[in-house]
Amino acid sequence: MGKYLIFTSYDQEYAIDIGVVREIRNWTQSTIIPSSPAYVEGIINIRGTVIPLVDFCKKINPDRAEPEKKAMIIIENEDKTISFSVKNVSDIIDYNKNEIKNLPEVSQCDISNFVDGIISFDERVIFRLNISFLIRDCLN
Repeated sequence: MGKYLIFTSYDQEYAIDIGVVREIRNWTQSTIIPSSPAYVEGIINIRGTVIPLVDFCKKINPDRAEPEKKAMIIIENEDKTISFSVKNVSDIIDYNKNEIKNLPEVSQCDISNFVDGIISFDERVIFRLNISFLIRDCLN
């Protein structure tokens, strides 16, 4: 069984392994970084550590903007720390990693880099994120 943090962005649910989540905070304004990509909101200072803040919705869908952000998920993975702003964090679930389904072929587009599976239960469809790829893509 794996534990996954479920969050919402543009009314779609996403899951990340709880093991990479350092902290969940209320959304706060960041300091803008000049000439940064549109999906980078800026940087935040948390207990003396400066962390990039990425608008998750803009990162995975550049044509959309999240109308309201209520949470920030701070993630540590492979010696890198990043924060994603999201609409909200909904819950933590237990899920058997062997039951995670592959993306259908019709969705094999750019999102297949960020999403490495689908969690389906209780009539919910939740995209499981490939957090290693997402962090590398945001920080490079």
